[in-house]
Amino acid sequence: MLPDRTGELRLLLERALSLGYEVHSIASFWEQIKAGGPRPGLHLVLRLDIDTDLPTTRALWQLLRDLGVRGTFYFRLSTLDVRLMQAIHEAGSEASYHYEELAVYAKRYRLRSRAEVEAHMPAIRALFADNYRRVKMQTGLPLHTVASHGDWLNRRLGVINLELLQDPALREALGIELEAYDAALQQHYTQRYSDGPYPTFWLDGNPLAALESRQPVIEVLLHPRHWRANIPVNASDNLRRVWEALDYRLRLPG
Repeated sequence: MLPDRTGELRLLLERALSLGYEVHSIASFWEQIKAGGPRPGLHLVLRLDIDTDLPTTRALWQLLRDLGVRGTFYFRLSTLDVRLMQAIHEAGSEASYHYEELAVYAKRYRLRSRAEVEAHMPAIRALFADNYRRVKMQTGLPLHTVASHGDWLNRRLGVINLELLQDPALREALGIELEAYDAALQQHYTQRYSDGPYPTFWLDGNPLAALESRQPVIEVLLHPRHWRANIPVNASDNLRRVWEALDYRLRLPG
């Protein structure tokens, strides 16, 4: 039942531009922070988590290109599209890795608690490093920033994927400068918004209100599946989640 919302996004971005907002990828905004902090003015940071639905991802990417603005696209292993990622990078936006190794490992080995996850953290970090290096090699992209993906098993165990990157040595070894949830970035945001599933649309209020009130630094997080219906792709993803949950529960020890 989801209507095509790409026109709504176009209007939002056009309004931001008309108000004088500088539209950033996370990478471009991070460069300003490293140089001493965001430049004076209005800043809108666009982040797109590509959990599913590459056709809608391409439509949103074309929209950003039409408007001449930048954004960051974080791809999971399941949505990796090397050519698209390279095109995004070459046009001045950012394409990088949306990682989930903690949840993947916990499903594979039927981990049941935070304590078990922590005991296996060296192996989880090794899996992340292998996947990260492989994505970097396949794409030829810098992947200086990455972002944690949320999974149903993270919520069940009470451990987020981000925790695997709480290791400065691992970050340094791989060349990761920033995780999208790091305080070094988040502390500069005056408002953050995320889209939501139909019929909610926005989880934290409409970012248009923040634009109109000239909030200095706004982050907007988007997921392609919330902007245009793609029944086969999203139904398949939903069924995969159900199967994963059933398989995990049925195969737990004891």
